[in-house]
Amino acid sequence: MTRVLGTPIEVAHDDDRTRTLLVSDLHVPEGESQVLRDFAELLAQARRDPHHTRVLILGDLLEVYVGSRQLGHGTVRHVVELLGAATRAGVSITVLHGNRDFLLDPPFARATGCRVVPGGLHFCLQGRRVLALHGDELCWRDLPYQRSKRLLRHPFTQALTRALPLALSLRLAGGIRARSMASVQSGDPGRFDPVAPALEAAFASGAEVLVFGHIHRPARGEFRPGAAYLILPAFDAGGVHAEAEGGRLRYRDLAGRTVPDFPPRAFPPA
Repeated sequence: MTRVLGTPIEVAHDDDRTRTLLVSDLHVPEGESQVLRDFAELLAQARRDPHHTRVLILGDLLEVYVGSRQLGHGTVRHVVELLGAATRAGVSITVLHGNRDFLLDPPFARATGCRVVPGGLHFCLQGRRVLALHGDELCWRDLPYQRSKRLLRHPFTQALTRALPLALSLRLAGGIRARSMASVQSGDPGRFDPVAPALEAAFASGAEVLVFGHIHRPARGEFRPGAAYLILPAFDAGGVHAEAEGGRLRYRDLAGRTVPDFPPRAFPPA
């Protein structure tokens, strides 16, 4: 296992699949929601050709996940059932940790049949080497988040979260999420931009294409010759995702329509 920007990177085992669906930042909340219906539709589409399709979820599948005690409750139970039905049908599904559901664990993997990757993924797509990340490790200037990330992912904090009663863990997670949203809405919005040195480090891993989400601002372009990037939109904003099939990599909506490419962006220095 290698590391990129401190993130452990695993290698895909399903590069033989001819169709790849890439999705990020679903933020499935508790209760009935449009995003849950959209996610069910995405998996239904994957199941139409299950043995040739893989789904890569690049983090923040769930709005909140505090451990395996949630698996039998509420919306998480529904998500588990949807994923399990898809993997049993033959769809290959990989889920990366996001900043909201980094406690996704082996019990979740067993219950769903998904591969859970607590970092990034190297895979092959249309003959090119691709690195998939959630994307938060690229945002060096978001110092409040980077500090809280170190605290929240410390083994002691994770053990405490799992030891507390489920209702209290969910309440605490909700409070942290509310403070995070308040922080996002204040201060310099430029601090959320991925920075050029971080992208350089990602491409130094041997990737020819970098795919990530997290920032909720989709874009597509070339960082430099031979180094392309694809930033995924937040799926909960309308069900848009990326699909690779038959030599084409494009944004699609759930009606099967091709969405025009989002314009390229500039990446500031650190």
